[in-house]
Amino acid sequence: MGKWTDETKEEALSLMRNGKNIAEIAKIVNMSEGSVSLLKYTKFKQNKERIECAICGNMFKQIGKQHLSKHNITLEEYREKYPNHRTCTKSRENDYKNFKSPNKGKTFEEIYGNEEGKRKKEKISEKQIGRTCPKLAGTGITGTRRDTNVFARSTYEANVDRIFMHEGKNFISELDERNERFTLVDNGKEISYQPDRIDLDGLFCKGSYLEIKGYMYPEDWKKIKLFREQYPQYNLLVICPDSDYADINYNELFTKYKDKIDLWEYGKNNYKTRPDLYKIGYIAPKRLTFLKENYPNHINKNIVEEHLLFIAQKCLSYSRVSLGLDIYIDSVKLISISNKRYGASRKSSGVYNYELWEVSTEEGDTFYVTNQDKTVTFYCYKSIKRNELLSFFKDNCDMSLKYGKK
Repeated sequence: MGKWTDETKEEALSLMRNGKNIAEIAKIVNMSEGSVSLLKYTKFKQNKERIECAICGNMFKQIGKQHLSKHNITLEEYREKYPNHRTCTKSRENDYKNFKSPNKGKTFEEIYGNEEGKRKKEKISEKQIGRTCPKLAGTGITGTRRDTNVFARSTYEANVDRIFMHEGKNFISELDERNERFTLVDNGKEISYQPDRIDLDGLFCKGSYLEIKGYMYPEDWKKIKLFREQYPQYNLLVICPDSDYADINYNELFTKYKDKIDLWEYGKNNYKTRPDLYKIGYIAPKRLTFLKENYPNHINKNIVEEHLLFIAQKCLSYSRVSLGLDIYIDSVKLISISNKRYGASRKSSGVYNYELWEVSTEEGDTFYVTNQDKTVTFYCYKSIKRNELLSFFKDNCDMSLKYGKK
């Protein structure tokens, strides 16, 4: 395939305007059909607008991380050091704001075709087997955090509170009496709306109301639009990870602050999973204390041998990824070992023998780990596979052999 130039783009767009189909255009300009199709959504035009790098003086459409790495400076440091210098042209910035993904709102079948779309959906479904799903996906983890002493309806809200405190800026929370509740009118019907926070000192914008969302539901967006229409005297900023709605992108805040704030909530480190860190007046249940003391990293503290730890970790990963279970490994036992395959004369080399391990969990479940397919590659199986796995070692088990050190 060829390389896009301004000339080939102009030619492709001209052919497109004249009614040529994408397949014909791709052959003429020597580009892929996907690239040609993407032009429909790209506002291509000849643009000689450039900006100057404040360090070396070279001209660019956009000054990015790759160029700044030559000056041993990050993009954030560049913006702080040269606040009056742009990092991309105005036209390029407008293009970013106006760009909409051509696939947004389409089904898998519309994007990939019926057969490929069905295959991709089935693959995603397989990965979700065993994973628990809350009644309302996206519902925040609600509670008053110990480190902020502020009630938050989600980890996103709690983290925004932490940013205010980290920067030494004041804010008004949702439950503060100074945060008034507004009445909105929707098709003649009155509905109630209250913003999440008020920015008192200007961390984002002084005096602005803040709406903090992990996911923007249609009803939420309707309220925001109604508020902006009916109370134009107030400024309402949306903080969320979706750039279609966000005035302040939460992902950028995440990148900037997650390593600066000790109790930043994300992943499995949150109010729900680590109440000992976040809940006020929290007393750890006896069972949780027992598990923490006896199962470091979910593996029994008595399992110390390197290879046994490897087998336990393999099973732990399998359970978390494939079954959606957070298990506690209680014991690892070698139940069969051989240095040759059943019905074949080939022997494995040295300590890389064929092994079958039985892994028991604190919850009473049993799993099996074996390398019978490839000598040095281990796979994990549920207990229903036990007899099938043992048949591999039929008449060949030799427990005097040494198992491998992986």
